[in-house]
Amino acid sequence: MANTILNTCCCFMFQVALLYNMAVDQAQAMDADLNLATRALNDVSKGLERLRPGDVSNYNRLSAKLNKAAKYLESTTSKSLPEFTAAVKRWGELQTRMADIAKAWNASQQQAQAASRPPPVGRQTPAQSQAASRPPPAARRTPVQSQAAAVVEPVDLDPLMTKYQRSELPKLAESASPEQARVWAEHMKALQTTQLQSDLASIDSALASGAASQPDADRVRRWISEMFQDNIKQTIQQRIQLNQGIIESMLYSSDLINAVKLDDRNGAYRFAGDDKLENNRMRLDNALRAGAVAAVFDEVFGGGDPARAAKLQRIESARARLDELAPVASEQAGIFANAAKKQRPVSKDFLAPIAQEFWLNGSVTAESEADGSIWIEANDVADITHNGEIWIESNERGSIEPNGDVWFDGNQVGSLEPNGEVWRGGNQVGLIEQNGTVWMDGSPAGEIVPFQGEWKRAAILYYFRDFFPR
Repeated sequence: MANTILNTCCCFMFQVALLYNMAVDQAQAMDADLNLATRALNDVSKGLERLRPGDVSNYNRLSAKLNKAAKYLESTTSKSLPEFTAAVKRWGELQTRMADIAKAWNASQQQAQAASRPPPVGRQTPAQSQAASRPPPAARRTPVQSQAAAVVEPVDLDPLMTKYQRSELPKLAESASPEQARVWAEHMKALQTTQLQSDLASIDSALASGAASQPDADRVRRWISEMFQDNIKQTIQQRIQLNQGIIESMLYSSDLINAVKLDDRNGAYRFAGDDKLENNRMRLDNALRAGAVAAVFDEVFGGGDPARAAKLQRIESARARLDELAPVASEQAGIFANAAKKQRPVSKDFLAPIAQEFWLNGSVTAESEADGSIWIEANDVADITHNGEIWIESNERGSIEPNGDVWFDGNQVGSLEPNGEVWRGGNQVGLIEQNGTVWMDGSPAGEIVPFQGEWKRAAILYYFRDFFPR
């Protein structure tokens, strides 16, 4: 029997200790602001239970504490915890409860005033008339009536801030039309001007009526007119830069297309042959759309690139030249289809069929097409096929092996390691990160665009470029 009692006590003590440790762990997971908010909400809840009718002084003190709890909830870094959600819900319930108390006090005061009005003069007795002509003694106005007259229903200013927060700003798709861009731009502009002025006026009105405290009004005014405005400016600038980047990225290709003569069958096929035609049309059209969106942004936000019109003219010319090259490229495709094919040993493909640009020190230094064609300064200099063969001037000169070894003219000249390291002649000469950043001479100097995990062709162009004709 004693053992049973002892075991029961030990089990109970273990459960108490476990619950205590869980509570400690939970408290540690909550940051100081969330703890302070919870304590403030507890104080408000207890204060409302003891609040007497008409006690305006304590009512205002509890209102200030509730506002302080809102500030703590706003600044906490524990918003992912369920305790935060529960605290926000509890804050809303307490705010509603206080608003109901204020309404009840105002209604009670109005009823008291109506009951104290004298009857019509014609029905009063002389004694009543004489008594009514005297002002009531100050003692007859109860403290509850005097204080209830000062009660003003509080206004929550925090919802004004929601529309200015980064997560609530309107979204604009990267491929948005000029019409969609105008709606977005005008909305964002309003948050900087007309909407902002309207909300600032609402804050001033709440402050003047006593529905909001000076600290709370100053806090909300500071957020929407200063801190959140920085978010809005950054978002607008990012969209402007995105469109400008789309335009800039097509200038190099546009100049190459514009340079192709109509009697240059190979050049026509390079840009308008097979699947290249629709891909280049799409890219050029996207750049022209970006130009139209940029014009909308100039109109709404002001500013703009003075050289943009000339850049768009180059792109428009390339779009027209591409359509002129299409029939020439189609004829050349027929010639290629009927030409005798050289039989090559079949090996497994391991290089991705992807068109890429290789950037170095801010400029495109080379390009590869989806079929493996390598271009340097508008010249088709080589092919690196999907199975790693390196062809220069119609001759197979080297290869990239599946294990990363690099061969050229019968000799192993280097290796491409799985971690992106590039070795040549027994030394590491470079590194290509898994985001497409290219390191040369110990610092980032280039970029593969788009990356998509394919980097081995780029490694040959960056670190073995002297193998190719110039």
